[in-house]
Amino acid sequence: MAIDIRPRTTWAERAAATNSGQLKALELINGLGMDHHLAGEVVRQRIAATREPVQGREWSPWKGGVFIHHMGPLSFSPNSEADCIEGVAEIWHKHMSEGYGDIAYNFLVCPHGKIYEGRGLVRGEANGGDAPPTARTKRGEIWVNGVGAVGRNAGFYSVLGMIRAWNQPTQPMLNSIKNLIGHLQGDVSAQVRAGGHILPHSEGDHTECPGNLTPYAKLGSAIDPGRPAPQQAVSIVPRAGWGARPPRGEYPVPLSQRTGFAVHYSAGPPTQSVRAVQNYHMDGRGWPDVGYNFLVDRFGRIYEGRGWLNIGAHATGYNTTHIGVCFIGSNGDATPAAKNAIRALYHAANRHTGRTLQATYHGAIGSTACPGADLRNWVISGLAGDNVPIEGGGAPGTGAGTTHVRSASAQQHAVNLLGHTPLLVVDGSLGPLTLAGVRWLQRKVGVEADGNWGPLTEAAYVAHIGGGTGGGVTLYRSVAAQQRAVNALGHAPALAVDGSFGPATSAGVRWLQTKIGVAADGNWGPATEKAYLTHTGGGASSGGVTTIRSVTFQQHAVNGLGHTPALVVDGSFGPLTLAGVRWLQTKIGVDADGAWGPDTEAAYGRWADGERLVVDGSFGPATVSATQRAIGVTPDGVWGPESKRALQRHLNTWSAAGLVVDGSIGPGTVKALQAHLNTMIRAGLPLDGSWGPATNRALQTALNLEKF
Repeated sequence: MAIDIRPRTTWAERAAATNSGQLKALELINGLGMDHHLAGEVVRQRIAATREPVQGREWSPWKGGVFIHHMGPLSFSPNSEADCIEGVAEIWHKHMSEGYGDIAYNFLVCPHGKIYEGRGLVRGEANGGDAPPTARTKRGEIWVNGVGAVGRNAGFYSVLGMIRAWNQPTQPMLNSIKNLIGHLQGDVSAQVRAGGHILPHSEGDHTECPGNLTPYAKLGSAIDPGRPAPQQAVSIVPRAGWGARPPRGEYPVPLSQRTGFAVHYSAGPPTQSVRAVQNYHMDGRGWPDVGYNFLVDRFGRIYEGRGWLNIGAHATGYNTTHIGVCFIGSNGDATPAAKNAIRALYHAANRHTGRTLQATYHGAIGSTACPGADLRNWVISGLAGDNVPIEGGGAPGTGAGTTHVRSASAQQHAVNLLGHTPLLVVDGSLGPLTLAGVRWLQRKVGVEADGNWGPLTEAAYVAHIGGGTGGGVTLYRSVAAQQRAVNALGHAPALAVDGSFGPATSAGVRWLQTKIGVAADGNWGPATEKAYLTHTGGGASSGGVTTIRSVTFQQHAVNGLGHTPALVVDGSFGPLTLAGVRWLQTKIGVDADGAWGPDTEAAYGRWADGERLVVDGSFGPATVSATQRAIGVTPDGVWGPESKRALQRHLNTWSAAGLVVDGSIGPGTVKALQAHLNTMIRAGLPLDGSWGPATNRALQTALNLEKF
């Protein structure tokens, strides 16, 4: 349906004028050496930009749907659209001051019926990430019938009706919320499509929100679009959708070398997350990524692992020739929906390769019981099931888009900005129209039109639009700040600090890169920033890596994890903030270098979406319940024989412990637990067979990081 959503540019200028906007400008002035006018303009542009997917955070709104919100107590009575725009800007300021890093809502709807873009089609953070745990859910989750435990922010859009407790919703507001929900349920790409649930914020959380919108926040109400159930289909959840860690390496293989299709199972509980499998493969096995090309859960959802075009790590001697697909669960857990999804992947693989691949299973090409008798017999019988189409996604190898540099939605915005007609739909889906648009843009900016937005395309695009500097990759440090850094290391002659990235500056940056020991490519990216901070001692002038998270957000995050004394949230990256960020990095399990880069962002996301246990060395009900969720038994907080046997099975599966599954937690089981924790999180525990506070602290840390 046609729907008018006012973009972030509508309210960005007013947001930049708030105290939070001024603080962000001050960060740029002090940290990167910008003048006041340029800093203000950069802040406005950054606020206005469409949000990028948050690395390492799950975003699967098709599991849940939409939460409805209001603005809180008192009254909001805007006289004009200008008043509503001011209201959106003030909400942005409030959320920034509370440490959200952006406006927390996905969309906002005013009493006049105008819809404003907040975070848009990427994950928001307004739905109660701290909602209390229950017997079936951990903190920040809600139970969805037919799906299970779903993250309130990971699985639901947040839609704010711009009224307060003393106001009643207007008919234009209700109509627009209804149209917006219908749009999210049916008109966006399958990867970000909203599920069928409409809930009030108060559902499962301690809040009065959404106030007078509560009677409408349900199915069958005036805001329910009543869309018919979609035609049965499956879609491939991209890596960003399940919060994948970046791979340490990728090893391409052409489709012409594929001859087989191998079915596996994870041998764990069907509740296991894809990210937990990836963590085991990367941290437990030392592999560069999750080993499978695709994974399928019991609901028939397909998850992108290494994808169509990369060598897997699922069957020795067959990783190049065979596409590996893993069912998440154990023998007998595979549902008809899961089998239909695997069947759909097999037929898609045949179409993409142009040949009929040999359908096989792990045990037929290796010495293993995988994938269990049920799936083994199903494969032997010919993958019987229904023909369910895979929705969207496009064929592999046709310019799937390099998103490490710029996300799909950002590529679509960039193509539109340069005047492509017709305008691309900004839905984050890298389909044929987006591919053609990127190739059109590449020809326009003078690089090879291969459809992949890599570093050369990024640099050429920045140069084409001016980038505010005339060149140079400025994501981490402005050109003027690069020039000052080159001069500070003793370059002669000193560069003119004019913000222009000309030949002299390019040569100076390469000189600096050589001096600090990184590739001398002239682009000041994350490797250069990190090496420069290390070389210079990471002093207060570094300003922190601020394109991923602002200094104020970093300070809020450090405080949120319990750092004492609490940091002053002032946007200044001094020695105390540096020490705090290093403390946070140690707590979430990444290199404590003080630079908030992609690894820190991903690990922080995993921690925020995880159990969030207090690491106190106590094996109390909260830790017991978290352990039970990880090993696949009912999380009742009682450590009984069933849980003990499940732990032994878990250690046998994931650590090859060879334990007798008898429910007796003796020294042998404890030693196996300690060895597993040492492998997964480098806990450094002595293998003494004594389950004490140190082992509990390591267990709590592993559960928080989803690495158990």
